[in-house]
Formats: sequence, structure tokens, C-alpha cells
Amino acid sequence: MSVRFSLLYVTVCLFVSQTAVAQSVNVAVTVDATTTGYRVNEDFVGFSMEQYTLSTGYWGRLGSFWTGGTNGNARLKNLLANISNHSVIRLGGFTADDRMVWQNAPRGTSTNVRATYSDDTDKFFTFLAEIGWKGIYTINLPINTPANAVSEATYIMNKYSAQLHSLSLGNEPYLYAGVFRSTGYTPDSCMIKDYLPMYDAIKAANPAIPISGLDCGARKYYGAMNQRWNDVYTNAINNSGSSRPLAALNVHSYGLGNNSNTLSRDAAADTLLNFNNAPLTFKASLLPYVTQLAQAKNTPLRFSETSSAATGTADTTNVSHTYVSALWALQYLYTLAASGVNGVNFHSSGSSVYSAIDWGPSASISAYKIAPIYYGILAFVDGAKNQRLLTVTPSGSTTSPRASYFATSSDDGKTLNITLINKDVANTISTTVTIPDVTISKASSQTLRPTTSRYDYAANTYYANAQVAANGTFTKGTPTPVSLTGSAGFAVSLAPMTATVVTVETSSQRMYTLKTGNWTDPAVWSGNRVPNSSDVLELKHTVTIPANSTVYGLRVVYATGIKLQYGQNAQLKLSL
Repeated sequence: MSVRFSLLYVTVCLFVSQTAVAQSVNVAVTVDATTTGYRVNEDFVGFSMEQYTLSTGYWGRLGSFWTGGTNGNARLKNLLANISNHSVIRLGGFTADDRMVWQNAPRGTSTNVRATYSDDTDKFFTFLAEIGWKGIYTINLPINTPANAVSEATYIMNKYSAQLHSLSLGNEPYLYAGVFRSTGYTPDSCMIKDYLPMYDAIKAANPAIPISGLDCGARKYYGAMNQRWNDVYTNAINNSGSSRPLAALNVHSYGLGNNSNTLSRDAAADTLLNFNNAPLTFKASLLPYVTQLAQAKNTPLRFSETSSAATGTADTTNVSHTYVSALWALQYLYTLAASGVNGVNFHSSGSSVYSAIDWGPSASISAYKIAPIYYGILAFVDGAKNQRLLTVTPSGSTTSPRASYFATSSDDGKTLNITLINKDVANTISTTVTIPDVTISKASSQTLRPTTSRYDYAANTYYANAQVAANGTFTKGTPTPVSLTGSAGFAVSLAPMTATVVTVETSSQRMYTLKTGNWTDPAVWSGNRVPNSSDVLELKHTVTIPANSTVYGLRVVYATGIKLQYGQNAQLKLSL
């Protein structure tokens, strides 16, 4: 049998005091490659765009973001292909509600950019079909009627069901009070007067139309008010007893919220990197609450609108569009994946400073400019896409240094992933990584880095010694060899404010289970034979070792919730 190689990446996020004397900080990490957790699917990372992109090629200018300017949209297609072959673009934002009402007719000679015509929608879904992605499409809620929403929903479903992820009704309705509705607007009045009449009308026209929502979340803070909106919504619409199904629970979150302008630049950067924006209480309140709510309601959870700061063009700290946001995005994505979130859409609001993909300079139409955060996303998908999270010990530390650690594995155990992030502005990190029961043959690395400082812009940001080309494509440079510390470990040094993705190759034969059954049945195993002492095995199903049997393997990797069953006097011998 041929020997196959497996790749391994681990993510270590390191934080060191900004005021400490520069030094080399030692960190030791152990990865458990025997138990897999949540999977980072192909559609985990996507993007969110303002609904206004349907009618404009730049703010206020008639055109279409999705067809591009004078050079077409080839650059945009390549930018998305770098991230995924099959993911999700969400259309929404404030412009979905304060304009963009459906007209149910071709645009013709109309120059009204504050309305959605059928051929505007055609351009978006045609674009999705060309790149193999799907769309979350927002229908105007506060200045619309159920009948008009039905017209829009059925038009999209009848023509573009293959490209439709779901429809979302309205955007952040908790902000309607005093804008579209009276100051006494509540979650209950929203559901009774606005949301449910529109939802029910669409489902009555075609029950198969998928609807997601409520697209609420946190900007200035997260607390009882935000939870109340999601509670009321999911009590009425859920997949655990309600007659109204939910395609996904959509929530919003921004790392700095609207609070970046109250902080100094360095304080904003530290707040972003440490996930400690007190008014938002992201890790303490928002994330655990929405993940538990989605599980209780038996619905997928998607952060359908998110980025570093919800400040539009007014981020006076100059943090959200600098290299700092790239390091933040890398850890943020791992944090969401480890919590069981199904997908993340980075919001790009046209010309807002936090946009991962922008329209570009005001003199250009649809130039598809990128921000540094895009390079952080590239590093994440390189180390985590189509992988399962592994357990790392320790999981993190708050002092000396402040750190957090992540690791991933492919479904069949052939590929494991390692990423190391040093978020200190002065100290170098000397990291040793050990993976028990894994024999390493060689290791190499790629690095996410700025050119001069953590406040570098995209022009001075690199991943894998490469930058995005003019046509939007991205090709990694030659990886750097990494020193091994033995058969099951390696050592790597991280410069301040850099992230390194390490690829480790091992020389183990791999098999995985195809179905539930006895260990000794060859049909249970992907190799169509009974495993031997040189095989690394992944149990995706419940397997039983028959009574009075002794079976062999090199090591065993268990999928989440799977256990090995032993008959009387049965034994498993591992050749570790």
C-alpha cells in the first residue's frame, strides 16, 4: 500500500503587554489529534454587501457592483474564488430598508438608484451562478407591503432557486424606533405588525421559499434588549416545534461596534485584538447566548453581517482598515468556528473603512479594492477551510503571555492545520508545538505580516510572501522550512505582530469508517480491509470490537460524539 502524507496546522494567538520590555517569550503547545470537533465548511467565510449595490456601481451612481465598471467584474470573481469555490454573499444593510423597494419590472430608462428593478436582481443572481456561490437576499420590511414582498420573493425563487441561500426580511429592526416606526416600537410590535404578516404571505405563496433572520446583533453594546429581540423572533420562527421554519438565525456583530471613536488608536487596536470591548461583551454575552439559542431552536447560526468596526467612514482611530484588523479577523474566525457558528459574512459597505472588498476610489466605478482584513481571511481559509477543530492544551492564557490556541484536522485525518499568531508589538514568540502519536516527516510555514507596523494599509500587507494581483488572483510564495524538535514536534519563532501557518507532513497510512459495524469487517473501512498496526484510523461511525478479539492500529481519531464499543475480553492495541 502506498504511504500517504498528512498536513497539520495549529493556531496560537499570543498577546503580550504593550509596555513590557522587548524579549523572547517561550510558549509550549500540545495538540490532541485524536478527537475532532466542529467543521469549517466551504461556505463558512463569505461576504455581506449593501443592498444598494444592486442599482449602483458607486454610491449614488447608476450601475451595478455585480457587473463592474469599465474593466468588468473579473477581479471581483477572483477575489471571491481565493476564499471559496462555494460560499455565500449576503445583500442587506441599512440601504435594504431605507430604499431599494421592489418594482416588479425591468429598469428600462429609469435612473432611480433607490429602487430595485427585476433586471437589477437578475445581475446579482447571474453573478452568483457564474461563480458557484449562493445569496442571502434582503427584502425591504419597514416601507414595503406583504403583497409586494411576495412578488419579489416568488420572482427570485422561480428564477434563481439554485442560487438562493435564503431571503431575509428587513435589517436590524431594533433600530427602527424613531426612524421608520414610533419610539415605542418593540420586538412584539415588529413581529405582529410587520414581520409575521410578510413571512406568512411569502410562505403562503410558496412554502419552499427559505427565510432567515432576524439580522439583529450588537453595535454599541449587547444586553437584555438585544436578547429580547432574538428571543421573541425565535419563539415564533424556529425548527423545534414552530410551524414557521427558519433557514438560519442571522446575527450581526462588530469588534469595536460604534465605540472606536471614543478610544485612542492604540487603545482601539488593543481592544480589537483582545476581544474586550466592554459595552459589547462579545465573548461573555453575545457569542454564548446566540450559539445556545440556535442550538435550542435547532437552526444554523450565521454571523450574516460582521466586521471590525461599525463606524462607516468615521473611524477616526484608523484601526479598522489597517493590518491590525487582519490579525483580529484571523482569531475572530477561529473563535466563531470553535463555538459552532455555521458561517460568517464580512460586511463591505461600499466606501466604509472596514470593508474587506470596496468599490474603490471615488474616481473609479467598481474597482474592487481590498483592505488588510482580506489577508487575514486568506490566512484563515489556508489553515482551516474544510477542516475540523481539534483540542489544544492549554486552550489559552491571559498573562505571560496572553494567548489562545487552535488546531484543525481534515475529515479523513490526512491533513492537520497549524497557525501561530503573535499580537505583541515588541516581543518575539518562541513556540514549540507537540502532537502526540503523530510522526512528522517535514514542516514548512507561510506568514501573515505587515511591512512596517500594525497600522499598515493593504499595500504593505502580505500573506505567504505574496499580495493580491491586479486581476484579483492570489498565489502563495514558496514556503519556509520549519525545524523539527523530534518525531512529533517542531519549533518556530514569530516576529511581533505576525501570524504563521505551519504545514506539517506525516507518513502514516490512513483509513476511516464507512458505516457502523464490527471492527473485523473489511466493508466497514475505507481501505476495504481490516486495519493493521501501521494505520491511523478515523472513526466516523460506532464500531464494535467483537468479543475475545484483539485488533490493531497506529492511532485512532474519533469524530465528535463517536465512541468505540468493546465486546467481552476485546482489546485494541496501538503501536504508538
